Amino acid sequence: MKFKYWLTSLTDISNAKKKLLHDCSITAEKLFFMPKNELFDILFFTDDDRKIILESRASYDVEKEWILFQQKDIGFVTMEDEAYPDKLRNIHNPPYSLFYIGALPDKSRKSVAIVGARGRSAYGCEVAKVLAAALSRQGIQIISGMARGIDRDAHMGCLEAVGNTYAVLGSGADTCYPKENRFLYDKIKVFGGIISELMPGTDPQKMFFPMRNRIISGLSDIVVIVEAKKRSGSLITADFAMEQGKDVYVIPGRITDTLSYGCNSLIKQGAGIIYNIDEFVSDITMTGFTECTQMDFRKNILDKKEALVYSLLDFCPIAIGTLSQKVPYELSELFEVLEDLIQKGFVKETIPNYYIRSL
Repeated sequence: MKFKYWLTSLTDISNAKKKLLHDCSITAEKLFFMPKNELFDILFFTDDDRKIILESRASYDVEKEWILFQQKDIGFVTMEDEAYPDKLRNIHNPPYSLFYIGALPDKSRKSVAIVGARGRSAYGCEVAKVLAAALSRQGIQIISGMARGIDRDAHMGCLEAVGNTYAVLGSGADTCYPKENRFLYDKIKVFGGIISELMPGTDPQKMFFPMRNRIISGLSDIVVIVEAKKRSGSLITADFAMEQGKDVYVIPGRITDTLSYGCNSLIKQGAGIIYNIDEFVSDITMTGFTECTQMDFRKNILDKKEALVYSLLDFCPIAIGTLSQKVPYELSELFEVLEDLIQKGFVKETIPNYYIRSL
């Protein structure tokens, strides 16, 4: 595990490349001891990647860092391990590793994600709690993000029904955010688990929250949106869910309410509607869930150049100059590839010459 922890610590090596290593049967330990010349045989590594690995190997004390981590009493699992959640293995951009306090979701049980607006209404609060409690009584695990509002309500509803709930954080697993949820954080550790792909001690940052949403949906069989404004992080979770082949359900709302815009918009896109909680819970427990396998549609609609550039992007804006150092293309050609990715809806230019994934 100590070498896997080392590879996890290399945050400048993307999850996509760590997955490629895994797919090529190159373990973290093998990579750590790999001769320098053999690193050049790994074609998806850039010169910067090789430099990061070589510099880290020269200065990183594997034994010391692993002992220090074990003192934190935090669980750790990677995609090299059998305990890694099966539901995450086939999603796009799966996390190479997860840190957790408490437990990971039980693989043999079904899970439903309940997410929604932070500034929710009293109605939204009640619906989230009642829905989470009803699902929990049927042995269904509840996944959410422990944010203010609907996320918190869903966790609380599950705990009040003595169910199991799991919070995926936009910070390190050992960092409670928001701080006012400390009581909830401590309860979830006992009756479920706190989960994060980020290194312990990582403070919350705005860019981490869209990233963690793919894990919330990935760990779930169904995603439910209770309330969401026009520009809501919950809609990002819904997008990830649909990309992953998961069913998305919403609580419909009045067309004059800003908190209903997101849900009503998803209904237009074909999301399921929950009009009665008891019937919804009965339907999904009687008919079961559809096992979904993620089909990576990008392989079919992105050419080789587009796929390479896309793999280098993430949810944090990257400058054109940084990208140009990582690809074997002239700057003019790189701009053409980025423009094609923008036209296909995979990439956005946040500010001039800075790019971010939109899917």
